[in-house]
Amino acid sequence: MRYGLSVLLAFVCVMVGACAHLGAGLEAPKVRVDSLQLLEPRGISQRFLIGLRVINPNDRALPVRGLSYTLALNGYDLLEGVSGKVPVLEPYSETLVQVEAATDLVAALRLLNNLTRPDASQNLSYALTAKINVQGWPGRLTVKEAGEVPLLGAYTSGR
Repeated sequence: MRYGLSVLLAFVCVMVGACAHLGAGLEAPKVRVDSLQLLEPRGISQRFLIGLRVINPNDRALPVRGLSYTLALNGYDLLEGVSGKVPVLEPYSETLVQVEAATDLVAALRLLNNLTRPDASQNLSYALTAKINVQGWPGRLTVKEAGEVPLLGAYTSGR
């Protein structure tokens, strides 16, 4: 009995170590917005078809079960969506994934109100957050991309 328990304990330790090593050295994929297309509105919500370029910098394929994403402008979560139709991300590849997204009408109105104020910033900040569920990976990978884009008026204000 004692020998069997020792063997079982050793087996569990080896399995836990193997699972921990499974994800070692994997780098999170990168996600970029590649295209944005306006779709027919549904109710009061505007729909978009977003092309996301997903880059797998790893030496092994990543079979994706699904992803969820949020695109925020100036801190307002403007577009959100999910997709369960993501192809396998081949090693060292770029994969274009097209997903539908819906706008948050209240957030869009708040953003417009913020942009029309006299003390509004000359830059538009963006943040893309994508959560990618990979088969065989414990948990999910979270990818964040952020930056700023100058507003059109910022180009002509110096003249």
